[in-house]
Amino acid sequence: MKTAHTLLLLGFAAITFACNNSKETTSTETNTEMTTTETATTNLPYNKNSKYNWEFNPDQKNEAIVLNVFKAMEQLDHQTIGKYTADSIVSNIDGVKFKGTREQIMQLNKDFFATLKTLKVVPTDWRSVVNKDKSEEWVSVWFTQHWEDQKGQRDSVNVFNDIKLKDGKITAWNEYLQHFPKP
Repeated sequence: MKTAHTLLLLGFAAITFACNNSKETTSTETNTEMTTTETATTNLPYNKNSKYNWEFNPDQKNEAIVLNVFKAMEQLDHQTIGKYTADSIVSNIDGVKFKGTREQIMQLNKDFFATLKTLKVVPTDWRSVVNKDKSEEWVSVWFTQHWEDQKGQRDSVNVFNDIKLKDGKITAWNEYLQHFPKP
């Protein structure tokens, strides 16, 4: 009887391995990222909108612009940020929507920076993407932001930014915050 059970289990295992969905994976490593292409028979509940078909942007120009803006933020330097901002900008910062001119956003930055004593940005990852027809370029950045206000109060948040650039200028800035729980 034990032999029959053993044979039955071995047969089941052989069928399972023989019916295993095959996955073909190809990996190529570039300077800072790993790109993986998978071909599988998984049925997904949604179809992609192939209009965009995003891909990693191998040109690091946009990443450099965004990271220079972050460095200017740390130095509370709204003038340098203005150099990288388009004539008009749209933003959604933690649910607060803004649509206006470079001068308006620079004034908001100046007013905000005046409330701070220090600001520290600690990026953990960033990716630059471009869509198939090269009409949109975005840089996504994950980071922790620490600050001390003029009253000596310190705080920090985890942040995700999605920043749209056109011709080397920021045209849209979306920011989402994850507040740490109060002790």
